Amino acid sequence: MASTRALQIILILTLCLGLQAKVFTRCQLTRELLKINFSRTFLSNWVCLIEQESDRNTSALVVKTSRRKYYGLFQIGSEWCKEGKKGGKCDITCESLLDEDIKDDSVCANKVFEQEGFKYWSKWEARCKGHSLPDIEKCPDWVHPPPIRSSPPRDKRTARGKRNIRRFSRRSIMLNPLI
Repeated sequence: MASTRALQIILILTLCLGLQAKVFTRCQLTRELLKINFSRTFLSNWVCLIEQESDRNTSALVVKTSRRKYYGLFQIGSEWCKEGKKGGKCDITCESLLDEDIKDDSVCANKVFEQEGFKYWSKWEARCKGHSLPDIEKCPDWVHPPPIRSSPPRDKRTARGKRNIRRFSRRSIMLNPLI
């Protein structure tokens, strides 16, 4: 009992002191999900689920009982994560589901989806399934997805690298004028 209370206090302090949380707009959320490679086919369903479960808030935490807690944007249950250290079915800390980095949350949500489908989320069942879904096609990134970034070729990464090559060439000429 005392350890449970201490853990709750630690969780609350962690939330208050150090966690960065974000509340997305619908189009920001759509952009982030597209960046993480969510399928466009089910994207409206994911946006609806997130809006219904967490109101697009990455720090959403719902405590039903001391053993039943739901974390983050996707409201992932405590059987999928472990408080204080990595664990659960997603091998992730529950606290990492409450920050603004949604990549790890998305990986876990996709594992949940692969095993249980959207039916895992009761609010999706009640408020999204068979209802009109959010119109995300008006979002700019839906029409014009952000470009995929890749690293430039190794020899073009910095202007400094080019300058050093040029200086080296000039020095060679000055030291050895026969070149």
